[in-house]
Amino acid sequence: MKRFFTSVLIASATLLSVQAQEKITFKLAPEKGKVIAFEMNMKSDVEGTQNMIMDMTMKMNMSASDLTDSTVQYQTKYTQLKTDVNAGFISISYDSAIEPTDPMGKTMATQLKPLLDNTLTITMDRRAQVISMDFPNVPDAAFDRSSIQGMSVPYPTHPIAVGEKWENEIALPQLGVKGKNTNTFTGKTADGYKITVSGIYTDDSGKTLGTTSGYYIVDAKTFFTKASTISTELEVQGNKIKSSMELKEIQ
Repeated sequence: MKRFFTSVLIASATLLSVQAQEKITFKLAPEKGKVIAFEMNMKSDVEGTQNMIMDMTMKMNMSASDLTDSTVQYQTKYTQLKTDVNAGFISISYDSAIEPTDPMGKTMATQLKPLLDNTLTITMDRRAQVISMDFPNVPDAAFDRSSIQGMSVPYPTHPIAVGEKWENEIALPQLGVKGKNTNTFTGKTADGYKITVSGIYTDDSGKTLGTTSGYYIVDAKTFFTKASTISTELEVQGNKIKSSMELKEIQ
């Protein structure tokens, strides 16, 4: 009996060791034409010369429209936009599903209408790195490109095992900061593969301006993000900025 249990323990340890060493190739493999709905929640808290708190929720449908050996093209259609802004004496609430009645709400509806009326085309390489975005008739001021960049983490070019790390550059052009993320493949959950992220933002001189951290859950078949939570803290030009972005697949 003792030998039996010893054999079981050895076999279990061997199996766990093999699983830990199994290498996975992270590569986008979507089903062409299949529409997947997502909800993205973004929150920002700015403390400085002008304090502001902003919450924004965006619902969108995405589908892979064109696949090549090296790229994937996604068609993205926003279906609902909600935002709440509190900037001291200015307070704005808007929901595209509800007809606005107040002047501020009507102004917000006019500014965001192009996002709802047009289709965003996102081209990624198979490593989930965004190559280009085309959003016709939508002004740059109305569209935050970093929200799309943050939907995925660029994958390494080689197969990786649990515990392995890789790096990628990050940037917030609107704030003039850049940095580097360290990504770790931490294992498989019931929902998919988990990647944890930890990064540092710097200015042109290399001075640390802030940090970012969070995780991504990647579908085990398509390798597209199913859920993510990313938090960032920055101090830029005397302003302290705390922000978070959560993404989740919805039915």
